[in-house]
Amino acid sequence: MELARLMEKELNSYSKVSTPSRVEKAYVTGAGDSYAAALSIQGKTNGRFIAIDPYEAMKAQLNMPLIVLSVSGKPKTNIELVKKFKGRTKIIAITANRSSQLATLADETIDLPYRSSITLPGSLSFLLSLSALYSLAGEEEDEEEPDGVVTLDSSPFFVGSNENYGIAYFAYLKLAEIFGRSSNYERLEQFCHSPIFSTRKRQIFILSSGDKRERDLSEGIDFTEVHLTPCMGAFCNAKFIIKAIIETAKKERLEKPFFLSDKKILDLSSKMIY
Repeated sequence: MELARLMEKELNSYSKVSTPSRVEKAYVTGAGDSYAAALSIQGKTNGRFIAIDPYEAMKAQLNMPLIVLSVSGKPKTNIELVKKFKGRTKIIAITANRSSQLATLADETIDLPYRSSITLPGSLSFLLSLSALYSLAGEEEDEEEPDGVVTLDSSPFFVGSNENYGIAYFAYLKLAEIFGRSSNYERLEQFCHSPIFSTRKRQIFILSSGDKRERDLSEGIDFTEVHLTPCMGAFCNAKFIIKAIIETAKKERLEKPFFLSDKKILDLSSKMIY
């Protein structure tokens, strides 16, 4: 149960990140967990901050500051993107690696207080990244703590609106890299139109924001297991998901995340990223 213990220790060490400056409007880019955080801040700000994929951003016309989020500061697409737009728009890097090329190239660098001597799936680093974005955007974090703990089945479906859509995507990422499992994520409205037909015999997690339609959906589901999270915001929902992952890792006696076990895929992933 080594992995669960380490993730639990990280989760318990979380504290807010306060940035020295504020930004009114911006593009936010990054990959993996960083893109999940970008989706969350886009929802929280109602589009003042716009999430954009770093590879696709290479062909975009950027007319606002560009926030590049990367814990390691090493992905080559991020660096190529910053080089392309250096001097054409303000570039703000959010990273835990102050000595990275990303940090060196940026006009402003915000330090993430994340250090780890071992390789872990992103959980604390995700919360810190999201906190930095909230602070930069002048948004308040929700401070509630999720009640109850659940375990995840083999192929859950995560549904979230606004800032919680990014958390649904984050949950999908964690299932892949920690357990090597497929899952799904979707916005509330889109889920009801078609994906709902793929959910018999699968867990459904509705990441709550207090919206009546979320309750209506959860109360209408009598054909499978459904969980409406006891939350109102992105941080509570993210912690709910992380705790569910920890509980599942304990149950399955998981010693290390799946991505460290499949060397062939890991090598390909690293080659593409770095």
